[in-house]
Amino acid sequence: MQYVRLGNTGMRVSRLALCCMSYGDPDRGNHTWTLNEEQSRPFIKRALELGINFFDTANVYSDGTSEEIVGRALKDFASRDEVVIATKVHGVMRPGPNGGGLSRKAIMSEIDNSLKRLGTDYVDLYQIHRWDYNTPIEETMEALHDVVKAGKARYIGVIPWSPLARGRLTRDWEDTSLRSENDNFARTLYTATEEADRKVAAVVKEIAEARGVPRAQIALAWVLQKQPVTAPIIGATKTHHLEDAVSALEIVLTADEIQRLEEPYVPHPVTGFA
Repeated sequence: MQYVRLGNTGMRVSRLALCCMSYGDPDRGNHTWTLNEEQSRPFIKRALELGINFFDTANVYSDGTSEEIVGRALKDFASRDEVVIATKVHGVMRPGPNGGGLSRKAIMSEIDNSLKRLGTDYVDLYQIHRWDYNTPIEETMEALHDVVKAGKARYIGVIPWSPLARGRLTRDWEDTSLRSENDNFARTLYTATEEADRKVAAVVKEIAEARGVPRAQIALAWVLQKQPVTAPIIGATKTHHLEDAVSALEIVLTADEIQRLEEPYVPHPVTGFA
């Protein structure tokens, strides 16, 4: 496994981060397609065996159960000092006017709740999950600063994204997965750019077939060759997903392949922030 600095910090993380959104109680929250704790633990363990030390979750994933599962697994399989845990804040976690968002009240409450679920006294990276138009940014930043000063987070960050992802590049466009069949939000992400996205997916397939590798490796190889990307956040719900992701670290795309992948691309609108 390769290790790099996280952004411009001095903390070193594996070149791949494991997304833990797929791990949670499917009977809680909005993610009915998740793997339960018994099913999830082997993926976290295997990621550690492959050298992945960077694990990404969020308070809102499966109503907090993702954090619980990740915390217990990392406690059983790894030393706290050797892993990097990232979580997020913004989503509504309880009824009432202050049950979500990025107010000082919400942040101070939710960091403590996340730490309790994760079973740790700090997270390495605490990220805002969405923009909160109802809270002054100065209030949010001061609260996050105080979270760091209190020793409850080592670093802070922002995670706005809406890429061509969620498995779209790893299979034929018409194929479905348990997540795509049940994730209503995901269905709204690609309608505006579907024509261009289909062309990108087709090129990924062509290059993968020419190289004799899974499509996921081509998609990851492209991201890995882009600056200033530190560590793509990968999802894994099948045993080969982690192995494929690690193998992508060895692929170097040619300039021609990169041009073919990028030529049909149309930028996606940022979804979930307006």
